[in-house]
Amino acid sequence: MARDMTVTVPANRPALSRAVAVAVPARNEAALIVPCLAALARSAEDAGLRAKVVIFVNNSSDTTAALALKFRAPALDVTVIDAVLPPALAHAGSARRAALDRAAALLPDGVLLTTDADSRVDPAWIAANLAEIDAGADAVAGVVTLDPAARATLPPLPGRELEWRLAGLQARLGDLLDPVPHDPWPNHLWAWGASLAVTRAAYLRIGGLPAVPLAEDRAFAAAIERHDLRLRHSHAPVVFTSARTVGRAPGGFADLLSAYATDPRAACDAALEPVADLVGRLQLRARVRRAHATGFGAAWAAIEAGTPCLVRRRVLPAMLTTEVELAERVISQLAARRADTAASAPAA
Repeated sequence: MARDMTVTVPANRPALSRAVAVAVPARNEAALIVPCLAALARSAEDAGLRAKVVIFVNNSSDTTAALALKFRAPALDVTVIDAVLPPALAHAGSARRAALDRAAALLPDGVLLTTDADSRVDPAWIAANLAEIDAGADAVAGVVTLDPAARATLPPLPGRELEWRLAGLQARLGDLLDPVPHDPWPNHLWAWGASLAVTRAAYLRIGGLPAVPLAEDRAFAAAIERHDLRLRHSHAPVVFTSARTVGRAPGGFADLLSAYATDPRAACDAALEPVADLVGRLQLRARVRRAHATGFGAAWAAIEAGTPCLVRRRVLPAMLTTEVELAERVISQLAARRADTAASAPAA
């Protein structure tokens, strides 16, 4: 989540002829599926296109499917699938994979997007994703946040503002130590299932979304990068999600909020790691990138998987003040060094 890190980024208008399909997994979401669809309709209208939407309802015991079937909006063509997955497959990874696969089957070409049934996309969400695709990205990870009303329903989360601050600083470190042309600063660290986009061609190239029980969104991002496709971590596409602390997907956003609300010592998000570890990882990754004009993604994935010292350690709340201070100090030094290098470079 990047609640206080959202950067206002003007979205260029996308190519309006681009075909779009949005995949939404849903389970017992009768209370929220209509607002979800209404937000998608507004976003499609804002982008000036008609979007296909696939609602994959699985293992539900409420009226989610019936409500989705009744929904009508000029900017949407809604397909509803009401399925019962076997217990071993009744998880978010399988449901999102099934929704995306069906969405891909509806398009001969174009862009696949996915969000969550308990979320509302920003009116500019579709246009912002398409603008990033038009700028050269193969996939886009947007920002997932809470609107003020949803945030007000949560208890205080002491110390967590420093976590969001550290996340922004770590993204900046990535830009300074291992800059990626297709993912320039300002960017972020996240890959949440509530805001992902991918070209249909890239989706097929990676073999579809990994149908893993937990963190299918991060597995998707890893697959994109492993195939040397261009993943953009953009602040422009924004999704507002619910603040519930009892979710439908174990290990998902609701569980994260629940842990934060009930245990002030709960580890920070897994996207973060101690700054010293991150600096070492980024320096090594930059060297590997320079050594592999092609095949970098697979080479780096193999190095990370096979190097014990690269196993990520979690950041704990008690570490946040020190980690933020260290990150700020390192960024200041690196930025000054970059400025000195630029000033001493010969004129073109």
